Amino acid sequence: MITAIFPEGDIAMKKIFCALLIVATVATLTYGSVIMTARVGFLTRLNTTEEEFSRIIQDSQKMTGWNLLSNRHELYGVKFYDSLVAMLMALDKREIDEIALPEVVAGYITDANPEYEICCMSQMRKPMSLALGFKKDNAELAWKFSRVIRELEEDWTLPELQGIYIYSSERAKPVEFTKYEGADTVRIAVTGDIPPIDYIGADGSASGFNVALLAEIGRRLKVNIELVSIEAGARNTALMSGRVDAVFWYETAQNNAWNLDATEGIILSEPYYSWNRFMHIKKK
Repeated sequence: MITAIFPEGDIAMKKIFCALLIVATVATLTYGSVIMTARVGFLTRLNTTEEEFSRIIQDSQKMTGWNLLSNRHELYGVKFYDSLVAMLMALDKREIDEIALPEVVAGYITDANPEYEICCMSQMRKPMSLALGFKKDNAELAWKFSRVIRELEEDWTLPELQGIYIYSSERAKPVEFTKYEGADTVRIAVTGDIPPIDYIGADGSASGFNVALLAEIGRRLKVNIELVSIEAGARNTALMSGRVDAVFWYETAQNNAWNLDATEGIILSEPYYSWNRFMHIKKK
């Protein structure tokens, strides 16, 4: 091919062309290795490691639960963070390329912060769900919460709360809890920093769908709800140590027995919210 391009006797030009071809090939391979790997931040999963989670995402065709369909082809280098604030700080410092969040959270963040934008989407073939977690020796409380969640689904209160506190213009309004004199207090761990799922402001005011749902559960069970803001990596410790009675978010797959979040010794409630798309956010 090179001889066909250059006259047979032009050795110098052949050498130059070969050198340029080698440089171009190396550059292409190097550039390809860059665009084929995205460092993506996720909230900490407690029942898997970053390496295992990365393999699950990349090898999704062989998994029975995650089955991720991405609208791009990069491989994922996964980094876990214990809070949304920590993920956004890492993104600002360029320690990661993107963060992956449920669609409603990603939309909230990009609407409120013009320096971020949604760059791509990961869609699961089967939904992921949020559920409450309880210690196994607290099965009665787990059953009561699950019973109320089913009631809220049946009387359409659950979708109504989702419509108000996730999708409407009122989603950021503070939630009021009913106080019952002499009633039991149930301490519930929430993230406190993932709007519109839940958010606790510096003044202690709480908002978001999780918070509104907890307030309704408290009213139906006639118990006092005390919110405790817990980072993702501290959920099991807070629950097992007795600091809280329940954790109001464990992520679980609907279509199989395994999960990447709740570990042994934890009872999961009925799921109360599901989604099947992660949106990836990057700096503009």
